[in-house]
Amino acid sequence: MQGVPLNGEFGCLIEDVRLSDLSDPDFRQQAFSLWQKHGGLLALRGDELTGLTADGMLNWAEVFGAIEVRPIAGRDLMMVDGTQILRIGNIRDEQGRAIAQQSDVPALKNDADMRYDTTTHRPVWHTDIGSATPTIGSVLHCRQTPPSGGETLFADAGTAFERLDAATREKLLGMEAVMSQAHHDKKISLYTPGYPVLTPEERAANPPYRQPVVLIHPETGKPALYGLNSSTAALVPKGATISQEQLDLWDLEGVEDESVALYRNLLPFVTGPEFTVKWSWSPGDIVVWDNRCTLHAATGFDSDAHQREMWRVTLHAMENVKEEAA
Repeated sequence: MQGVPLNGEFGCLIEDVRLSDLSDPDFRQQAFSLWQKHGGLLALRGDELTGLTADGMLNWAEVFGAIEVRPIAGRDLMMVDGTQILRIGNIRDEQGRAIAQQSDVPALKNDADMRYDTTTHRPVWHTDIGSATPTIGSVLHCRQTPPSGGETLFADAGTAFERLDAATREKLLGMEAVMSQAHHDKKISLYTPGYPVLTPEERAANPPYRQPVVLIHPETGKPALYGLNSSTAALVPKGATISQEQLDLWDLEGVEDESVALYRNLLPFVTGPEFTVKWSWSPGDIVVWDNRCTLHAATGFDSDAHQREMWRVTLHAMENVKEEAA
């Protein structure tokens, strides 16, 4: 199987994919190999893929990891046919209820806007980390898309790390990110009135956790930048002690520690054109990304004039699922 490179060695497109390919053992094995070879970004395109069913998507997703089966609180209407497939977009049902999760982010004005802006903090480049045992990736499938906008951006966090100077690499390797759901919710509430924050009981049940700023991929052995999203409260030396007073500042007031600027100031480099892919969607497209070695960001579209519907499956490592089931 020959894939089409998307940006040098980062990202790969398989074209003319048929629905039957998705269940073919040889195709599945080769697709997985291409995914790992090309930095954890694989795209599939083919006319038949517009007919992909929920069961078909779940079956395909299992090539790359174990499907997340935890209930997503408050999102029952946004799940496809009672499955663990989350709808993303702006569609509504016959009663006018929103049945897709919508992101309020600006559209790209041009390709230069893909590069992270340290003043506006846009685009919102991030790693999906929501717990101490984070997801390993996601599968995204396009059902309908606007004529322009709504692209998804990806960055090669592995190669970008390799291109940093030696002193910066060494410093980052010795650090970890302090992440907190309470910090995330409070920070979002500061500019989104009415956004719910954790109660004291919920905060106690969801304590802060730490993730490496540089993750060594467990399958490829390649290091990559990691540990940045809206839950990131601080960067600290590995094993550093943090006072309760400091945790309260981050969690209860939503203050982001100035240490996070170290990471944010690297993002204009990491999200430069040599490391990034802009995926413009067509109905039927399937994209799989590896959360352990990529960053990604959503972009907006004219949601008043057009509809967008995407299906998303979240993946976990098989060993994590087995441990939780034990």
